[in-house]
Amino acid sequence: MNQALQTFFVCPAPPCPNGKLHLGHIGGVYLLADIFVRYQRLRGNAAHYVTGADEHGSYTLVKAGQLGRPVDEVSAMYSGQILHCLEAMGIEVDEFVKTTSQDHKQHSLSVFDELSAAGLIEIEDGRQLYCESCQEFAADSLARGFCPECGEPTDSNLCEGCGHGIQHATLRQAQHVPCGQPLSLRPIRQAHLKLEAIADCLIPAIEASAWPRAIKDKETRWLKEELRNLAMSRNFARGVTLAQPAEVAGQTLLTWFEGLWCFDTGIKRICERNKADYSETMRSPDSKIVFFMGQDNRFYYTIGVTASLLGRGYAIPHNQAIQDFSKLEGEKFSTSRNHALWADEVARDVDQSVLRYYLAGIAKPFGQNDNDFQVDGLIQAALRVREYETALRKHVGGSRSYALNPLLPVLADAVAQYQAAMDAISFWDALHAIDTFFAHARFADATASQLDAQEISLFLSMLHPFIPVLVKSYGACFFGAQWQPSLSLAGESLHAGSPPVKIDFPLFGQPIQEKFVAAYIERFKAPALAD
Repeated sequence: MNQALQTFFVCPAPPCPNGKLHLGHIGGVYLLADIFVRYQRLRGNAAHYVTGADEHGSYTLVKAGQLGRPVDEVSAMYSGQILHCLEAMGIEVDEFVKTTSQDHKQHSLSVFDELSAAGLIEIEDGRQLYCESCQEFAADSLARGFCPECGEPTDSNLCEGCGHGIQHATLRQAQHVPCGQPLSLRPIRQAHLKLEAIADCLIPAIEASAWPRAIKDKETRWLKEELRNLAMSRNFARGVTLAQPAEVAGQTLLTWFEGLWCFDTGIKRICERNKADYSETMRSPDSKIVFFMGQDNRFYYTIGVTASLLGRGYAIPHNQAIQDFSKLEGEKFSTSRNHALWADEVARDVDQSVLRYYLAGIAKPFGQNDNDFQVDGLIQAALRVREYETALRKHVGGSRSYALNPLLPVLADAVAQYQAAMDAISFWDALHAIDTFFAHARFADATASQLDAQEISLFLSMLHPFIPVLVKSYGACFFGAQWQPSLSLAGESLHAGSPPVKIDFPLFGQPIQEKFVAAYIERFKAPALAD
């Protein structure tokens, strides 16, 4: 598609437009994807941020019922609010695919047809929950009950407690959400993805991937011990409607396939815009797909979506970045319990750079259960950003002397550690490498009389994926507006701006406002103290 080394399609799971994004959503998925995109561009690779809105999901349907408004109107409203939350956090999306768009519907049917042509679609007997009172089939969040694995409350899709994929026949004490009546099971015919026919190819592909070991083990164990074909269609009015095979005509594709395929539609759009062949791009060894998601999306991304790529002759995802559910002062973020901080609202009180820096540092991977947002940590993040800025500002303005010294071994090691961590999507480790670089860089020394141009440029470049607005502001002060972050700079290309630049913007690392902290403690910590 261009002269870059590789092309990355970075695809966080599409949110359901039934509300705004809170900081758990941002820190667990959407910010991490943005950081990875910016890092790949820093390395000279092409990188595209592709996500969307799962507008066929039943959560939006339920929300519309609660508001008494048309579902398409509610979907459009919340899709707009989702984009506003992303923008408030400095997250830049290249393609935002609404699953109700005509090109997505057409592309989803094309994907289904390709899988069918490959012999991977089979019509099998199934059972779907049915409400005798309403005389209609129930699906997704319209059916609620208890998980057969962990016993937690769940809908008929996927258990948020343990990530188990729910089959309608196994949902315990199923009730119809609209009317509250018990649900029964009715036999239906369904299109299924024939995992049994592709498992022998899928298992070694996963084993050879760059996925985290914990995810590889979970998915290969399922494929070896619990393998079954996955239902792809159901009786449900909203979604991408199948016209054939005849036995399932009129059914809609499950959103766990069609909704997640918005990444594929986005890639197709990017190829068309760049006048590149979609199929060639998808087959190129230089094209890499990276998914970011919470653990509730894990099963269908690592099994269903992965199989649908492999079954069409494409490489499986380069990586699967999966996060545990984010916590807020020790408890899971929860919209229903109002235990959440909304991204756009917090960004009005806390600088974007501080929020991004802090959220990146607490985003630990699946299985560690160590991603707790705490106000004390946010305060420390602001102090850390301020420390960086204080060291930078003492070299800006007035008379400056620039040196171009060989990079110290300890700094070269820190850059190497940073790159290894970023490649592995271990962003907290990358931040530790930045701290090491800062501690040993000569510009951080209060007694330093010279600023080493290469050191300051590398420091800013490593920070850029995390806090881009801050970095671009200081980079322009030191090297001029044309400066671009890079990890492979020739020292002679760096020079001081002339005449000396005067900083005309306030500190990004402003102390967290006392009013914000007091309101936060009252809302999230006072109840716990009272108990």
